[in-house]
Amino acid sequence: MTESNARFERIERLRSFLKIGGRRSLYLYCLLTGIVSGLGAFAFSRALAWGEFLMLYTFAGMNNTHPNGEYYVDLNPDPNLRVGRWVLLFLPVVGGLVTGWIVTRFSKDSAGTGTDSMIDSFHNKEGKMEARVPFVKSISTIFTLSSGGSGGKEGPISQIGAGFGSLVATITGAGARARRTLLLAGTAGGLGAIFHAPLGGALTAVEMIYREDIESDSLIPCIISSVTAYLTYSGLNGFGSVYRVPEIGFEEYPELFFYAVLGILCFLNGSLFIHIFRKIQDWAVGWKIPDWLKPAIGGIPVGLIGFFLPEVIGTGAGVLQDALDGKQIFEAYIPNVLDTLGIDKIPDAIGLQEDGILSTTNLQKEFAVKRNLLLVLFFFGFAFLKILTTSFTIGTGGSAGMFGPALFIGGMLGGAVGTVTKMALSTSVSVSSFILVGMGAFYAGIASAPIAGMVMICEIIGSYSLLPPLMVVSIISFVMSHKLTLYRNQKENRFQSPAHYWDMNRDVLEGITVEQISSLLRNIAVVRSSVLLSELEKESMKIQASDYVVLNEKEKYLGILSLRKIRHSPESREFATNLITVGDVADSAVPAASLDQSLASVLKLLLEFDLDKIAVTTTEGKEFLGYLRYAELMKVYFEATVPQKNRSIG
Repeated sequence: MTESNARFERIERLRSFLKIGGRRSLYLYCLLTGIVSGLGAFAFSRALAWGEFLMLYTFAGMNNTHPNGEYYVDLNPDPNLRVGRWVLLFLPVVGGLVTGWIVTRFSKDSAGTGTDSMIDSFHNKEGKMEARVPFVKSISTIFTLSSGGSGGKEGPISQIGAGFGSLVATITGAGARARRTLLLAGTAGGLGAIFHAPLGGALTAVEMIYREDIESDSLIPCIISSVTAYLTYSGLNGFGSVYRVPEIGFEEYPELFFYAVLGILCFLNGSLFIHIFRKIQDWAVGWKIPDWLKPAIGGIPVGLIGFFLPEVIGTGAGVLQDALDGKQIFEAYIPNVLDTLGIDKIPDAIGLQEDGILSTTNLQKEFAVKRNLLLVLFFFGFAFLKILTTSFTIGTGGSAGMFGPALFIGGMLGGAVGTVTKMALSTSVSVSSFILVGMGAFYAGIASAPIAGMVMICEIIGSYSLLPPLMVVSIISFVMSHKLTLYRNQKENRFQSPAHYWDMNRDVLEGITVEQISSLLRNIAVVRSSVLLSELEKESMKIQASDYVVLNEKEKYLGILSLRKIRHSPESREFATNLITVGDVADSAVPAASLDQSLASVLKLLLEFDLDKIAVTTTEGKEFLGYLRYAELMKVYFEATVPQKNRSIG
């Protein structure tokens, strides 16, 4: 035995040991996938935090707030390394240049959102993903976001898990169904870890691949992976919700009207977002420049916008945290705008008059109204600018996710509607509640994932108190957005997915192995290779057989001989009667079936080689056991598909 053959046998034995043999072994690999996803999320979040600290906080001098559950570098930047805010004009361009080179050089599948690539892999590639994609995606996204590109970090994190799940399926020799399940399990693990949302991550993974359906078969594996990833990541990073939120809730029924308006606004802005993103994406494809240069070109408008309004670049998570905390995130801009508009500063309180009545001037009321309306305009403006920066960053080939920007845009829309609601109802309306509801509803609309959007937000904040308005707004946004989708590769439902063609056209023979019907094996039309062909032709007339199984001198399977295709002619019979043996004309290219093979694959062999029987050998070697006829296969199929009471009796 050669060294290569020995190595091959060792690999085959290892693969046989690791083989996914059922649901339990699949769940075990989902557990392993979750651990890797959690560790990958931890490593990625650390690397991104250091990149942001160096590029945005040290060089550019930005000082953003961080969400409660997000890791950040708790150090004071070195003032000697500070370049100034003007560097934001160039950082997105440089980051785009590096990202474009990395993606073009090592993996073009790493460009864009990452989620769309995963969905395409699920539907059209049997869950296969190149092993290098998660690594390249992570590196390119770190350069994109730390240099000021607008996007989310969930894309590479989910691809780390998805790539590992696909790799596990390759190593174990898993089929397409198990591979797709592990792909989704890895995606769920990444999302569940980074957003501290074990259930939300699982639901997002199974819901985002369809517009009006869910991949229910993979729900349990995704939950196992997501919970495992969440526990792994939280054990290293700390437990708790992602965002720190004040007291929130839903108590006043009149608020429902404004929540409904928020749902409509989420649909309108979601439609605008998808339209702008698609236009820029298609426009960039037509540029007559190298692909590696395109993300740098997209970084030019991002840098211009970021120089004046740095809040709308990067992940935007810190801005959302400020808005939830009730901080005036626009306080640096409002005084200048008020002064430009000729609006005086708020007058001092006049206090109590001599008669004991509190004096509230019309000027104070007018100022409050104008200031609140200005806040509303800023909320809408930030949402629109985030749409632009994200579209230019990712649409031109940058690498980042879409979930983060969706939360930002929806949060800004919620802040605008919440401010108007507070003005209209004059009650203790929680603007933070509107921000959170907008975050979930906006993603529910653009990704066709209403259940995932609702649950994800509840887990991100660690409370289900906003579930009623979340349900109302998310369903409104989802129903109105039914013809829209952020991801090009989403399918309407499983009936349109190649992943479920087997389900839609189910072959019952796939579920039956040769071993299960081994009692039907025959040994009549069997001949040794040394027999003369002329003698076999005479013998075939007695048993009315046309195809024979041929064995060699050691009783091992040699091939198939079809007398319908090879017979003596009257001229050759006289001269070659005693010359041609069965072994000379047997077709050794016809493979034998094994006991663990499905009847569907056996039927394919019969049709491919135009035979009426196929030899069956042991799984380990070529020990002949008997042959299976086409007639037996049809009998088994008939018994498996036609109910007993409906079978006709001849």
